[in-house]
Amino acid sequence: MKFFTGEWFTDNCIMFQYIDEIEVKSGSDRNKILYVNPRKGGSNLYGYTWKGFMSPTKSRQKVDGYNGLYITEMRRKYPEFADIAKEFRDLHFPNFKYSQIQINKNYTIPKHKDSTNVGVSTLCCFGDYTGGLTAIDHNGIIIRADAREKPITFNGSELTHWVEKFEGDRYSLVYFHNLKNKDELLI
Repeated sequence: MKFFTGEWFTDNCIMFQYIDEIEVKSGSDRNKILYVNPRKGGSNLYGYTWKGFMSPTKSRQKVDGYNGLYITEMRRKYPEFADIAKEFRDLHFPNFKYSQIQINKNYTIPKHKDSTNVGVSTLCCFGDYTGGLTAIDHNGIIIRADAREKPITFNGSELTHWVEKFEGDRYSLVYFHNLKNKDELLI
């Protein structure tokens, strides 16, 4: 083990420190869903995307060998986080395969479905906050869970879900796959 101990609550604190060092602020697509003051946080994709541009004047770097895939700005700026996130997964939910991670800092996502995701996602939360439970609507039954206690796995493309209001600093990682027909990129 290079980054973590293998003990959930200790590793949760360690991951909080790693995420706290990352500059997470939403791009225009995420700001359309929910605006968060960039000094306070935001939501960013880590990995690869099919969007070749960040703005009309900024293009993304192409992924070698994959026509139509580009490296996200977060992956380009923080390449070492790929190993950190993978080791965390290997220790705490080793059988889960993913190709992307959504990194959230103080981002209270409203009710939604992850329409482009393929299969299930795994959510982990970190930080010193109150409230902020993840709510999942399962056929009219609302399930509320604290992903600081253990990872939560569910199909966000089928189930409406959201984050309840919170106070403090709430960080989360959502491991998922949405690169259709690109299963070879699963980690």
